[in-house]
Amino acid sequence: MSSASLASSAHLPSTPIRAPPPGVTANFDHPESNAYRAYIAAGACIPVIVLFASLRIYSNLYVHRSRTWSDLTFMLATVWAVIYQGLIMASVNQGFFGNHAWDLKLDDARNAPFLFALLLESLYGPFICIIKLSMFLMFLHLFGTRRYFRHLVWLGILLSGLYYFSSTVACLVLCAPRGRQTYIMSFATPRCHKSTHLLITTGIFNVMSDFYLLLLPIRETMRIHNSLRKRIGVLAVFMTGFA
Repeated sequence: MSSASLASSAHLPSTPIRAPPPGVTANFDHPESNAYRAYIAAGACIPVIVLFASLRIYSNLYVHRSRTWSDLTFMLATVWAVIYQGLIMASVNQGFFGNHAWDLKLDDARNAPFLFALLLESLYGPFICIIKLSMFLMFLHLFGTRRYFRHLVWLGILLSGLYYFSSTVACLVLCAPRGRQTYIMSFATPRCHKSTHLLITTGIFNVMSDFYLLLLPIRETMRIHNSLRKRIGVLAVFMTGFA
């Protein structure tokens, strides 16, 4: 069954949101759900994020009396992370996420979950960009006296900004409803299915930019006049993202 036929046959009671992969049969009566994983991840990660973020913010603002653009973007990213996770939980509570699309009927679908999905996909790019911007600005604050390093930092900021902005626009162009389309109809179109390629590209860019951030401070950190053990410790702190 093609995606086009899915979009045009929403009135059929046994039409899945998306066609199952070859060899897979849709299971409308007892669909397998992975929603519990979202609750486990949120319950385990959000408290850790808030704890370490609070320690960094308290240390910089009240102990070291330091206020930088890196601190501002870091606080913004922390708040955004909590809100973003809240939106994920809200979408899971809609009862339509955590299941395979081919195990869900179009007749049972409502617009709200798909609106949440589009909102999450649209906010993901800016969210990740703010996180990476915080790291770049921190390195610029610490090692920005060297000209070559400043150029590398601004290059990373420019490329990250351009990619995440363009990916957000592409997501909206591909999956936002057009004309009288509902969110359900829009997500069932072949146009929106192309967003899968965008997700893969974004994953590749995320990995490449993460490695760029990991490698960026190594040279300057190793030039610090301190013991090797302490320099390696500083690099380890950078790798946590909470420096």
